[in-house]
Amino acid sequence: MILRRGLLALSVLSTLLAQPASAAHPEGESAQVSVAGDGYLKLNGRRYRGPFVITAHDDGVAVVERIGLDAYLEGIREVPFSWDSDALEAQVVAARTYLAWTLSDGRTGAGRRIGYDICATAACQVYAGVEPVLAEDGHRWKAAVEGTSGEILVYDGAPARAYYSSTTAGRTRNIEDVWPGSRPAPYLVGVPSPGEESPWVEWSWQLSLWDMHALLWEAGVAEGRIESITTRVTEDGGGPWMVDIVSESGTVSLDTWSLRSKINAAAAIMPDLLPASNEEGRRYPTTLPSPEYTIRTEIRTGNFHGYLYPEPYYVVEGGGWGHLIGMSQFGAQAMAEDGAGYREILAHYYGGLSPAPGDGFLPDDVVVGLAVGEESVTIGTNSVLHVELDGEQLAVPYPGPWRFAVEDGRLIVISPPSGPPRVPPGVPNAPF
Repeated sequence: MILRRGLLALSVLSTLLAQPASAAHPEGESAQVSVAGDGYLKLNGRRYRGPFVITAHDDGVAVVERIGLDAYLEGIREVPFSWDSDALEAQVVAARTYLAWTLSDGRTGAGRRIGYDICATAACQVYAGVEPVLAEDGHRWKAAVEGTSGEILVYDGAPARAYYSSTTAGRTRNIEDVWPGSRPAPYLVGVPSPGEESPWVEWSWQLSLWDMHALLWEAGVAEGRIESITTRVTEDGGGPWMVDIVSESGTVSLDTWSLRSKINAAAAIMPDLLPASNEEGRRYPTTLPSPEYTIRTEIRTGNFHGYLYPEPYYVVEGGGWGHLIGMSQFGAQAMAEDGAGYREILAHYYGGLSPAPGDGFLPDDVVVGLAVGEESVTIGTNSVLHVELDGEQLAVPYPGPWRFAVEDGRLIVISPPSGPPRVPPGVPNAPF
């Protein structure tokens, strides 16, 4: 039930147990949610310092958080905090540099529309609120943030594009060899990355002829019978690896990164097969974890009631997890274990660049996009929330979670119940 300003509404939940209904306050343009003292805000199972700004858009509810620079970096959750301290410090500098470069490059379309500097997912870099520093070994990550305070990588007078990813197959890649049309950079070129103790250094899977047909049809890259699939591999600087798919509809040639995105999305049609598993039974993080893979045909012998026949299989073999550009996180850990300092690690993966003061490139506060396009969001706390709708403080009837949704393009705020359950007179032992 929705309350308009100055109106009240009550709802009887049952004939035995009555309780005031949650109240929906008047719709507005935006809400600010904060919590006093040492409390935290909770969204999708994670705790945050806040404050949040919640807005309504055509595609749903959006939530952003404004946070101090170091607090933002302390919330980055990209590598295990049990790793060597130099690997952690290299990761902090890379993350701080990536933020500085993102801000210097300007907000994305979604960032401008909703009002945030950087997103909180792997599409930018993973930000998890206060969870990282509260986790086991979180103090080690906090120490890495403090120990490299203000340091970034600078190239030609501007923050470097400090890309990083999880794992390579033993070597990183030139940026233009992964993302066609990208501007080459002398510090984003392929370098050796040996010794990575990651389960995703090598991976492979296979599909029957008909399953591969179904996957590629779903991906929209082939129609009719598939005649052949071949891969063209290049050396560093020679352009992206390409996959040529010949079907009855013609030939489609795609770079391995673009095909990766299409196949990863299409794999939802066969959840029992993809993502595949390694020899230990552990599923790969995605169907195609990286752009470094080849696809080949292998003819096997099928047996149907004693009748032997040739049975084509498509074998996919690859290595690494992520885009493979810039620093390898598992490679950084391998170097640290071999005695390399964080400056040496960064110089290896970023063409000799060395950490420098980021004065003029780093903000005091960062606005992080925590949620975009949600049907509704629920904000909880370990304390009492303070909620403002279009600058007007809303009464807090009773501690509890608040829900925010969109109705006719406006933000609707649904407060917690105004008190504990009431037992109607004469009803003994009513449940609470």
